[in-house]
Amino acid sequence: MSKKEIFKSTVPVMLGYIPLGFAFGIYGASSGIPAWVLVIACFMLYAGSGQFVLVAFIVAKATLIEVFLISFLLNFRHFFYTMTLLDDIKRLKNRIYFIYALTDETFALLVSRKKTQNENTNLVFNLTALLDQSYWVIGVTLGAIFGNILPVKFDGVEFSLVALFAILTYELFKANPNHKVLSLGFAIAFIGLFAFPSQYFLFGSLILATAILAIFRRYL
Repeated sequence: MSKKEIFKSTVPVMLGYIPLGFAFGIYGASSGIPAWVLVIACFMLYAGSGQFVLVAFIVAKATLIEVFLISFLLNFRHFFYTMTLLDDIKRLKNRIYFIYALTDETFALLVSRKKTQNENTNLVFNLTALLDQSYWVIGVTLGAIFGNILPVKFDGVEFSLVALFAILTYELFKANPNHKVLSLGFAIAFIGLFAFPSQYFLFGSLILATAILAIFRRYL
């Protein structure tokens, strides 16, 4: 697979990452976070939903324990991505970067693409991950810059985080239409509104959902 073909395969990700990264940049800028901090975050914490949540943590002055636990639960699915691609990852020369840069969309591209004989796995995997990350960095950088210089109020842009999770939920449900789990998620979210303080709503709801899924997994 040539570099040109690899780039073409990542165009759908580019069309999604740049606008979403732009929204994140604006969201961070409207929350008072400097543009350079947002750009650095793209390299130190390359995780779309995780970065959105990080901004909310900074604004709410969350503790390090809260940040760690929720980030761990939020990104736990990446363990399964790595296990699925484990045989290929073992053959990579730059496996550390690939593991770091593996996202939902990069994983989807790689597992949906048919392998060819004598394929350079190291090139395909790492270049795909690098291109996808570059799209995210470009989007965040543009959003952070324009969010600070444009004379426009961006109140309400934080709703992009809610929209992001709504889309992720919808895509997951399409791939695995489990009505029981979906109903459980809505029920726990509703209960959490009354059971947990607002600053612990996400953390408490995730812990409760994880516990219920672990205990009653055979019934779900």
